[in-house]
Amino acid sequence: MSNVRLCAAAILAIGVGGGISHAQSARDAWLTQNYRFTGPPAPGSVQPADPVVSELWRIQDNMHWMMWRARQDEDYWTALAAAAQMSNNVLAIGAVTEHREVVAAAKAAAAQAKANTPTPIYLVAFRDHTIVLASRYWTEGQMLHYVTPEGTHIQVRLDTVDRDLSVRLNQELHLEFRLPE
Repeated sequence: MSNVRLCAAAILAIGVGGGISHAQSARDAWLTQNYRFTGPPAPGSVQPADPVVSELWRIQDNMHWMMWRARQDEDYWTALAAAAQMSNNVLAIGAVTEHREVVAAAKAAAAQAKANTPTPIYLVAFRDHTIVLASRYWTEGQMLHYVTPEGTHIQVRLDTVDRDLSVRLNQELHLEFRLPE
């Protein structure tokens, strides 16, 4: 007898579970038919929220609630004060957002100008009649360090450099090339 009850309970559970599964699949079908699920946003596409603007929007929500409550209580002076504050908040949000956009545009313009500025290429002449290109150079003691345009760091002794020819070649390119004596 207890086995019969157990089997009946199992059949009932399977039947109810099947009904839930059917209801859930119908709901899922409705959701996928009526909503477009795109997944998470692409990395870097969501910008962090500005804390000042976020706080102003929080105040806006509170003012909206106060205005609604004042209207329900027929307290029109409070509703007018809340509306005035909301108007001021909108102006402040616009000013802060515009300022942030101007600063971001200025930074982008500065980065673009820096990227468009060509780096000078120096000519370093050696006593063995070779000439190399250098995007940067510096000296440490009796050593000349230079970086090739490809980014390779090279160091040579200063006494192997033809100073006069190096200075003259760079003057023709309107570049100042100085080596310590």
